[in-house]
Amino acid sequence: MKKIYQILFIGAVMVGLASCKGDKFTESIFIDPVEDKDAFTVEFDNWLYEHYTMPYNVDFRYRLDDNATDPNYNVVPVSMGMADTIAHLALYLWYDVYDSVAPAGFLKENGPRIIQLIGSAMINASQGTEKLGQAEGGIKITLMKINKMETNNIEQLNEYIFKTMHHEFSHILHQKKTMPKEFEQLSAGVYDPDGWQYTNEVEAWQKGFVSPYAGSQVREDFVETIANYIVKPDAQWEHMLEVAAGEKDGDKLIIQKLDMCRSWLAEKWELDLDALHEEVQMRQNDMDWDKIMSLGFMNK
Repeated sequence: MKKIYQILFIGAVMVGLASCKGDKFTESIFIDPVEDKDAFTVEFDNWLYEHYTMPYNVDFRYRLDDNATDPNYNVVPVSMGMADTIAHLALYLWYDVYDSVAPAGFLKENGPRIIQLIGSAMINASQGTEKLGQAEGGIKITLMKINKMETNNIEQLNEYIFKTMHHEFSHILHQKKTMPKEFEQLSAGVYDPDGWQYTNEVEAWQKGFVSPYAGSQVREDFVETIANYIVKPDAQWEHMLEVAAGEKDGDKLIIQKLDMCRSWLAEKWELDLDALHEEVQMRQNDMDWDKIMSLGFMNK
């Protein structure tokens, strides 16, 4: 039987980094600006230092480091033009969003320390899955398949990049502060870690999951609920709930899960989930794509 590749968002918890749980990064942990002033990339590197490293304590990596990737997969570097464009889009559609809604200094203290871009995906042919992102111990987010992005296609950008970023960042947050115990009981016994990829979207919705991957395990269900709600337009979210309604009341279960996520973010992190959703929708709807696409030095 022909296998259908599904999108796999992996939230890898690195136990060895658990000591980072209580750390607070309010001062810059990256203190050295770009030294090689003759490098072709010096302008971009200095821009990244100014807009990511200094304000957010983020090392934005676009060069491919074999030591930082899984040796079991073949991957390719991200192109300079795509790295440049994604860096500008991520500021506008992700970092600026949290700055507008979250408490002051929230991302500098709690955000990832490293963002790694990889040009290709990691494919597991035996499982029929495609790995597009991972979070490691509250420290690093890796985004993949960047070279294939259509940077003027907001649905694709959300599906492959920004939903992944919200998904992986939510992993970072629940690695620091435990998710609600009650959430773990809502779909207990229904999760399918080995066969979720054979569930289609409608089936997942009717079981009370916002995506097939949400049905793989409880922590993926939790972060997928948050990430999907943030990036999906209201019409798409309401359509999902309409389709999910049925004999099993999947819509009611999704709403219950969302309410728990909403309360947890407010109580544990002083984050307003609805405000995040509204800010993202406003920015997506009002984007001047020509202006955004002209910002990077590679486009000048």
